[in-house]
Amino acid sequence: MSNMAKLRKADIEETVEIFQFYQNVIDSIKDSEFEPKWNKDYPDLEYVKKCIKNKELYVYKENDTIIACIVMNNRFEHEYEGIDWISNVKPDEITVLHTFAVDSNFAGKGIGKQIFNRIKDIAIENNQKTIRIDIIDSNTASQKIFEKFGFIYIDTVEVYNKTVGLVKFNFYELILSE
Repeated sequence: MSNMAKLRKADIEETVEIFQFYQNVIDSIKDSEFEPKWNKDYPDLEYVKKCIKNKELYVYKENDTIIACIVMNNRFEHEYEGIDWISNVKPDEITVLHTFAVDSNFAGKGIGKQIFNRIKDIAIENNQKTIRIDIIDSNTASQKIFEKFGFIYIDTVEVYNKTVGLVKFNFYELILSE
Protein backbone atom coordinates (compact mmCIF):
# COMPACT_ATOMS: atom_id res chain seq x y z
CA MET A 1 0.00 0.00 0.00
CA SER A 2 1.41 3.38 -0.95
CA ASN A 3 1.71 6.21 1.53
CA MET A 4 -0.88 8.19 -0.42
CA ALA A 5 -3.53 5.56 0.32
CA LYS A 6 -3.09 6.07 4.06
CA LEU A 7 -5.26 9.20 4.18
CA ARG A 8 -8.68 7.92 5.21
CA LYS A 9 -11.84 9.02 6.97
CA ALA A 10 -11.40 8.96 10.73
CA ASP A 11 -13.30 6.49 12.92
CA ILE A 12 -15.33 7.64 15.94
CA GLU A 13 -13.09 5.45 18.15
CA GLU A 14 -10.20 7.76 17.23
CA THR A 15 -11.89 10.93 18.57
CA VAL A 16 -9.77 11.35 21.70
CA GLU A 17 -6.57 10.37 19.91
CA ILE A 18 -7.24 12.96 17.16
CA PHE A 19 -8.13 15.63 19.70
CA GLN A 20 -4.84 14.90 21.51
CA PHE A 21 -3.00 15.09 18.17
CA TYR A 22 -4.35 18.63 17.61
CA GLN A 23 -3.42 19.61 21.18
CA ASN A 24 0.13 18.33 20.60
CA VAL A 25 0.34 20.27 17.33
CA ILE A 26 -0.79 23.44 19.10
CA ASP A 27 1.92 22.94 21.73
CA SER A 28 4.60 22.23 19.10
CA ILE A 29 3.91 25.31 16.94
CA LYS A 30 3.55 27.90 19.70
CA ASP A 31 6.92 29.46 18.95
CA SER A 32 7.25 28.55 15.29
CA GLU A 33 6.59 30.37 12.02
CA PHE A 34 3.29 28.47 11.72
CA GLU A 35 0.68 30.61 13.37
CA PRO A 36 -2.85 29.35 12.76
CA LYS A 37 -3.86 30.87 16.12
CA TRP A 38 -5.38 27.59 17.22
CA ASN A 39 -5.67 27.23 20.97
CA LYS A 40 -7.16 24.98 23.60
CA ASP A 41 -10.66 26.11 22.49
CA TYR A 42 -10.18 25.22 18.82
CA PRO A 43 -10.08 22.59 17.56
CA ASP A 44 -11.83 21.20 20.63
CA LEU A 45 -13.15 17.70 21.37
CA GLU A 46 -16.70 18.55 20.22
CA TYR A 47 -15.39 19.90 16.90
CA VAL A 48 -13.38 16.71 16.32
CA LYS A 49 -16.35 14.52 17.24
CA LYS A 50 -18.73 16.47 14.97
CA CYS A 51 -16.33 16.33 12.01
CA ILE A 52 -15.84 12.58 12.40
CA LYS A 53 -19.61 11.99 12.64
CA ASN A 54 -20.09 14.09 9.49
CA LYS A 55 -17.41 11.96 7.77
CA GLU A 56 -15.35 15.09 7.06
CA LEU A 57 -12.26 14.43 9.17
CA TYR A 58 -9.46 12.53 7.48
CA VAL A 59 -6.50 11.01 9.26
CA TYR A 60 -3.09 9.87 8.05
CA LYS A 61 -1.36 7.31 10.23
CA GLU A 62 1.98 5.58 10.13
CA ASN A 63 2.61 2.66 12.50
CA ASP A 64 -0.61 3.50 14.42
CA THR A 65 0.63 7.04 15.03
CA ILE A 66 -1.30 10.02 13.67
CA ILE A 67 0.94 12.00 11.34
CA ALA A 68 -1.70 14.37 9.96
CA CYS A 69 -5.37 15.33 10.11
CA ILE A 70 -7.55 17.47 7.89
CA VAL A 71 -11.21 18.37 7.64
CA MET A 72 -12.65 18.55 4.12
CA ASN A 73 -16.20 19.62 3.35
CA ASN A 74 -18.30 22.01 1.26
CA ARG A 75 -18.92 24.44 4.13
CA PHE A 76 -17.45 27.88 4.27
CA GLU A 77 -17.87 31.12 6.18
CA HIS A 78 -20.15 33.75 4.66
CA GLU A 79 -17.03 35.83 3.85
CA TYR A 80 -16.30 33.36 1.05
CA GLU A 81 -19.38 34.64 -0.79
CA GLY A 82 -17.95 38.16 -1.14
CA ILE A 83 -14.64 37.00 -2.63
CA ASP A 84 -13.99 37.33 -6.36
CA TRP A 85 -12.94 33.69 -6.91
CA ILE A 86 -11.35 32.51 -10.15
CA SER A 87 -13.92 29.77 -10.65
CA ASN A 88 -17.64 30.39 -10.67
CA VAL A 89 -18.91 27.04 -9.40
CA LYS A 90 -21.78 25.77 -7.29
CA PRO A 91 -21.15 25.41 -3.52
CA ASP A 92 -21.36 21.61 -3.76
CA GLU A 93 -18.48 21.64 -6.29
CA ILE A 94 -16.09 23.30 -3.82
CA THR A 95 -13.92 21.41 -1.36
CA VAL A 96 -12.93 23.62 1.56
CA LEU A 97 -9.97 22.60 3.71
CA HIS A 98 -10.01 23.18 7.47
CA THR A 99 -7.65 22.41 10.37
CA PHE A 100 -4.92 20.81 8.23
CA ALA A 101 -2.10 19.77 10.54
CA VAL A 102 1.01 17.63 10.14
CA ASP A 103 3.03 16.44 13.13
CA SER A 104 6.08 18.74 13.28
CA ASN A 105 8.34 15.70 13.78
CA PHE A 106 7.56 14.76 10.18
CA ALA A 107 8.01 18.23 8.66
CA GLY A 108 10.23 18.44 5.60
CA LYS A 109 9.83 14.76 4.72
CA GLY A 110 7.39 15.31 1.84
CA ILE A 111 4.45 13.86 3.75
CA GLY A 112 2.43 17.07 3.44
CA LYS A 113 2.80 16.92 -0.36
CA GLN A 114 1.76 13.24 -0.44
CA ILE A 115 -1.27 14.02 1.69
CA PHE A 116 -2.15 17.01 -0.43
CA ASN A 117 -1.96 14.91 -3.62
CA ARG A 118 -4.38 12.46 -2.00
CA ILE A 119 -6.69 15.38 -1.01
CA LYS A 120 -6.74 16.44 -4.67
CA ASP A 121 -7.55 12.87 -5.73
CA ILE A 122 -10.42 12.66 -3.21
CA ALA A 123 -11.81 16.01 -4.41
CA ILE A 124 -11.64 14.91 -8.05
CA GLU A 125 -13.25 11.53 -7.21
CA ASN A 126 -16.11 13.53 -5.63
CA ASN A 127 -16.57 15.67 -8.78
CA GLN A 128 -15.23 18.81 -7.14
CA LYS A 129 -14.09 21.61 -9.44
CA THR A 130 -12.01 23.64 -6.99
CA ILE A 131 -10.34 23.50 -3.58
CA ARG A 132 -10.35 26.58 -1.36
CA ILE A 133 -8.68 27.45 1.91
CA ASP A 134 -8.36 30.46 4.15
CA ILE A 135 -5.13 30.95 6.06
CA ILE A 136 -4.63 33.46 8.84
CA ASP A 137 -2.61 36.40 7.46
CA SER A 138 0.30 35.98 9.90
CA ASN A 139 0.75 32.27 9.03
CA THR A 140 3.18 32.94 6.19
CA ALA A 141 4.73 29.46 6.38
CA SER A 142 1.41 27.76 5.53
CA GLN A 143 0.75 30.31 2.78
CA LYS A 144 4.09 29.44 1.13
CA ILE A 145 3.32 25.72 1.36
CA PHE A 146 -0.10 26.06 -0.27
CA GLU A 147 1.33 28.31 -2.98
CA LYS A 148 3.91 25.55 -3.64
CA PHE A 149 0.98 23.11 -3.98
CA GLY A 150 -0.39 25.33 -6.76
CA PHE A 151 -2.93 27.43 -4.85
CA ILE A 152 -3.46 30.96 -6.12
CA TYR A 153 -3.80 33.87 -3.70
CA ILE A 154 -7.19 35.52 -4.22
CA ASP A 155 -7.80 38.11 -1.52
CA THR A 156 -7.27 39.14 2.10
CA VAL A 157 -10.37 39.78 4.19
CA GLU A 158 -10.83 40.70 7.83
CA VAL A 159 -13.01 38.05 9.45
CA TYR A 160 -14.45 37.75 12.93
CA ASN A 161 -13.65 34.33 14.36
CA LYS A 162 -14.99 33.39 17.80
CA THR A 163 -11.68 31.76 18.73
CA VAL A 164 -9.27 34.54 17.71
CA GLY A 165 -11.43 37.65 17.27
CA LEU A 166 -11.15 39.99 14.27
CA VAL A 167 -8.28 38.73 12.11
CA LYS A 168 -7.15 39.03 8.49
CA PHE A 169 -7.37 35.83 6.47
CA ASN A 170 -5.80 35.18 3.09
CA PHE A 171 -8.02 33.23 0.71
CA TYR A 172 -6.55 30.75 -1.78
CA GLU A 173 -7.98 28.63 -4.57
CA LEU A 174 -6.79 25.65 -6.59
CA ILE A 175 -8.72 24.95 -9.78
CA LEU A 176 -9.23 21.24 -10.43
CA SER A 177 -11.28 21.52 -13.62
CA GLU A 178 -13.19 24.11 -15.59
